[in-house]
Amino acid sequence: MFAKTISLALLSSALLAGVASAQTTWVEIEDNVQVSAFSQTADTVEDWDVYAAGAKIGEVEEVIGTDANTPTALVVDFEDNAGYGDRDDVVIPLDQFAWENNQLVLNADAAAIGAMEVWND
Repeated sequence: MFAKTISLALLSSALLAGVASAQTTWVEIEDNVQVSAFSQTADTVEDWDVYAAGAKIGEVEEVIGTDANTPTALVVDFEDNAGYGDRDDVVIPLDQFAWENNQLVLNADAAAIGAMEVWND
């Protein structure tokens, strides 16, 4: 029984280590870098309001990427009454957003957002 307990503990540790190493190393994008998905600079995109179903659900805090010149995600702080939980600094890939009717629209549901990583600046 003791050997089985140790084996399970080692397996759990290995799985957790694999999850931790799967996270991307993010860096903040330089202010003057163009975010081509929106034809705007990173500095302009920061602080945009984020909408879903016509309602404001949060705000862009940062534009991030795998290097300082390649934007690939937005960091969003969600409002507590938006149905996404009061989550801060959620990393959301750019392909989950659309620019519609002069608004930044999130195309991911609450369950998908709940599974996304948090950016630690």
